[in-house]
Amino acid sequence: MHWRQIMGKDSFALMTGLFMATLIIGVVIIISWLGGVHQQTKTYIAETLASVTGLKNGSTVYYRGIETGKVSGIRFDPEHPKLIIVSMKIDKDIQFTRGVYAVLEMKGVTGLTQIALKDSGKNPELLPNGKRIPIKPSLIERLSVSGEEMIEQTHELMIRLSRLLNDKNTQHVEQILVNVETATQKFNRLQDSVEKALSQVPVLTADAHHSLLKINNLTDEFTLLSQQLRQELFTFSKQSGKLMQTGTAVGQQLLQTTLPKTNTLIMQLQATTRRFDRIGTMIETEPQMFLFGAEPLQPAPGEPGFKEAQ
Repeated sequence: MHWRQIMGKDSFALMTGLFMATLIIGVVIIISWLGGVHQQTKTYIAETLASVTGLKNGSTVYYRGIETGKVSGIRFDPEHPKLIIVSMKIDKDIQFTRGVYAVLEMKGVTGLTQIALKDSGKNPELLPNGKRIPIKPSLIERLSVSGEEMIEQTHELMIRLSRLLNDKNTQHVEQILVNVETATQKFNRLQDSVEKALSQVPVLTADAHHSLLKINNLTDEFTLLSQQLRQELFTFSKQSGKLMQTGTAVGQQLLQTTLPKTNTLIMQLQATTRRFDRIGTMIETEPQMFLFGAEPLQPAPGEPGFKEAQ
């Protein structure tokens, strides 16, 4: 009787265990089935050469602030060992363009990171199948890199300042400051001179106004003189015209009457002069001929009275 009771208890426990196991398996199957029905996913690959510290399998993937999937795997690319590829299961209804890129964002203060997908909007074409999504440096990473570069630049600047502020350059700087102070004093004196000159501007303005009045009076007188001179020139032009007409008439008379008579008289004077020249020549060469007359010509050969020379 006791043995039967024990067997009955064991059978009840076994049946209870089998029922609970079946129930759990059924619930898991139902949950998995419901998850497969309500959220069908598509695998996308993201890649980066940088570190993915804090990212792990199951990390949430956001697209424009909305949860769209999970990280399903992180590994190195066999073909490019320096390249890290991250597999993501994304809701199949989400469509990406060629402008999509990924950024790692910190998840609170836990040190874990999650993927945020963003679209630059520069290329509206749909992302083809198999096209990898680049992971760009996050703001913190850019600030970290910028901070390191800034520290290096600051260090270099300090070195240059240390070289610049040596004893020799310090003396030069002091001399420059002295020169600046001297120039400032000269500038102040110049400013005082300018103020004095500006105080005399009203007097100069009055003198200039008085001079302008005199210039206006002189201009009026010059205008009147110009008008008188224009009238005189007009009168002189008329008289010059008459004089030119008279000169033209006299010239024509000289050409037509006086010049021909003058030419005839000159020709007669030339003939008389030539005669006087011949007489003068005869007097110089044979003065006896002028007193006794011309000797008779000697007979030429063959003429009567010709005598040969002995």
